[in-house]
Amino acid sequence: MKKIISVLSMLTICTAVVFGQNTKNAKEILDKVSQKTKSYSTINLTYSLVHTSPDGANDKTTGTMLMKGKKYKLSILDNVLYCDGMTLWTHMVEEKEVVVSKADNDDSGMLNPSTVLTMYEKGFKYKFIQDRFEGSRAIYVIDLYPENVEKSEYSKVRLSIDKDKSQLWKAEYFAKDGNKYTITVNTFKVNEQIPDASFVFDKAKNPGVKVIDER
Repeated sequence: MKKIISVLSMLTICTAVVFGQNTKNAKEILDKVSQKTKSYSTINLTYSLVHTSPDGANDKTTGTMLMKGKKYKLSILDNVLYCDGMTLWTHMVEEKEVVVSKADNDDSGMLNPSTVLTMYEKGFKYKFIQDRFEGSRAIYVIDLYPENVEKSEYSKVRLSIDKDKSQLWKAEYFAKDGNKYTITVNTFKVNEQIPDASFVFDKAKNPGVKVIDER
């Protein structure tokens, strides 16, 4: 579960450092996507996640994410994460439990979707691979490589960016243990009115849920 959430937390965009002749093109593309995404007041997206195991078996799930500044709400499998910028609620729906912890807004780790747009500034090398069509979609393909492979769960991250929209469309995470996680953005809506209450767990609407406060 933690590994899957860590994959999703880089959903919007990543990058950094210098990696050969194609670095300039990659940086220009990624900076454009990052700047455009930062300009949105809110993001409301749906996604699909496919986990491919080393033996070739596939598991697929879908989910949603809302973002508003440092606030976010992320649904993944049977879990919903709420963060209002100060407090993080991890609601394990089937277990009828919610864990309450402090939100670390200075943490650029993969469990914090609100810091996704600045994560790329360190920790990765990148390389422009190609531009191509997938169906009718024109995309740029960029590979990211962790600077410190020993400390990373992943050997490579491949980003597919929609050229016309300057938005991340697909991200493929290649884990060192042979697993692969592919996230595809299905719908992407921006600048909607999203109330702040959407980012707070409401115990009154979830009767019978056990609250575990770890703050």
